[in-house]
Amino acid sequence: MFADRARIHIRSGKGGDGHVSFRREKYVPAGGPDGGDGGKGGDIIFEVDKSMNTLFTYKHKYMFKAGNGEEGGNKRCHGANGADLVLKVPEGTILREEHSGEIIADMSGENMRKTILRGGRGGRGNMNFATPTNQAPQYAEPGKAALDLDIIMELKLVADVGLVGFPNAGKSTFLSRV
Repeated sequence: MFADRARIHIRSGKGGDGHVSFRREKYVPAGGPDGGDGGKGGDIIFEVDKSMNTLFTYKHKYMFKAGNGEEGGNKRCHGANGADLVLKVPEGTILREEHSGEIIADMSGENMRKTILRGGRGGRGNMNFATPTNQAPQYAEPGKAALDLDIIMELKLVADVGLVGFPNAGKSTFLSRV
């Protein structure tokens, strides 16, 4: 089945939260803060696939979501970054924002890979908030929120042959015989 138009909802990944923890070891009585930063959320990337020629893949699935970043850990461990989501589209696809109608990207020519939504930044752990006056901060920064976007994808097609003529001139008969 052929589809030249599809409507989808995409969401980037949320950044991981920073972590609140303190260094605790046997011979270090006042270790100080060691909470790690949260991981970065995943991006939404559109990529041209030359083997595709229709948007049928996106007709039956509406929601596409990148991975969220993980929370930071103790001992200054950085949280894992969220997985990027790569959506493959045929060459000649136009991506436009649904509500405003603004063209976001034209996936033809040199534009073979484009990041549409960036993932949220990871929050900072409590080790980043230590100062000479506040040596044991009890708070960490939350990760940045995910971004949402409704997109309409349209496939530009160029016809190889055109048939022009007056009404009742035999265009359909010609096509049925050939």
